[in-house]
Amino acid sequence: MKKPVPYEKVFAKFPLERRRRIKARAKELIAEEMALRDLRRSRALTQEQVAKRLGGKQVYVSRLESRSDVKVSTLRDYVRAIGGDLQLMVTFPEGAKAKIKDLAS
Repeated sequence: MKKPVPYEKVFAKFPLERRRRIKARAKELIAEEMALRDLRRSRALTQEQVAKRLGGKQVYVSRLESRSDVKVSTLRDYVRAIGGDLQLMVTFPEGAKAKIKDLAS
């Protein structure tokens, strides 16, 4: 059985332009999926700052960021508090996509 080869060795053999494209795409994919806590941190905001914008306490933001099930209205308010705009998108198995307009506004 062959020994595993570290990806760094394989990656280093790729042409420079290919490595750049791979890194750029990886960055896009990582940006597509972020936890609420990571979104807040990416905006350089503390839980206290977000809580103040929401009119609540830091502990509320902490609990919200730890939940796995959040109401759309709560998520919308949180996203607005960190300076964003919530958009809900449905993706079907065949690749079709649709933006849900009634719930996030």
